[in-house]
Amino acid sequence: MKTQFRVGELSKLFKIAPSTLRYYDEIGLFTPKFTSPDSHYRYYTIEQFVVLDTIIFLKKNGFSLKDIQQQINQRTPENSQELLMTKHKEVKLEISRLERIADKIENKISTIKEGLHLRNNLTVEYRYFLKRPISYIYQDKPIDLASESEEIYLKDLELLSNTSLTYDGYFAGDIGTIVDIRSMYEKGPIKYIAVFELIQEDQRKNNGKMLEEGWYACFPHKGPYEQIRESYQFLLKKIKEDGYQIVRSPVEVAVLDESVIRNSEDYVTLIQIPIDKFELNN
Repeated sequence: MKTQFRVGELSKLFKIAPSTLRYYDEIGLFTPKFTSPDSHYRYYTIEQFVVLDTIIFLKKNGFSLKDIQQQINQRTPENSQELLMTKHKEVKLEISRLERIADKIENKISTIKEGLHLRNNLTVEYRYFLKRPISYIYQDKPIDLASESEEIYLKDLELLSNTSLTYDGYFAGDIGTIVDIRSMYEKGPIKYIAVFELIQEDQRKNNGKMLEEGWYACFPHKGPYEQIRESYQFLLKKIKEDGYQIVRSPVEVAVLDESVIRNSEDYVTLIQIPIDKFELNN
């Protein structure tokens, strides 16, 4: 039975690059055990296979070469257990992080899908929403977002930079606004008293803030934000014709925005006006 192997042979057996084996030899991690007195060729022995197998396993599972070298040189059941328990904890945390990312991606896909549907179905719909957790980006006096949105965004970034929270970006989040209800009936731009992000239940930054449960008259505004007053006029007229009463400030949710569309003519913003749900039941 063959018991001695050169670099090329070992490389083929373990599917590992010859350059990697030479590097492991260079740093003293895994060196040939036998040197031929005649040819002076260096050979790995079959007894070393277990060590190489351990190195390959640890490397493929995210262990640093420093940790691997320490494990190889000082391997005991206790050291092995501690090393693996530490890595197991890291892996579990990484799995949780990736699951959160998957949830955000799934949510964004769902939002885009809804936007594509709404873009081709510009009709009024009465929808019942449960409480929706939000995180405020802005909540203060009425403002014209056309002129102040960039300043709000910058202030939120500055605030976040002074906390321990990581910045994940707003691409995967549903950004919404709360309308100053008086501005719907006044001349000039629609104004807003709040900007928020719709968030998942388990996110810590929620702080118990919610959009109220209830019936909403919904209409998708297609086009630039600057033209949204026309959609409000249409929706307000429809609500009045159907005999319903507005009970709170309207909400807007950006469904298809500049994060996924270049042409503002194709933006879709879902207007949601809270109405008297008791009227709907009669």
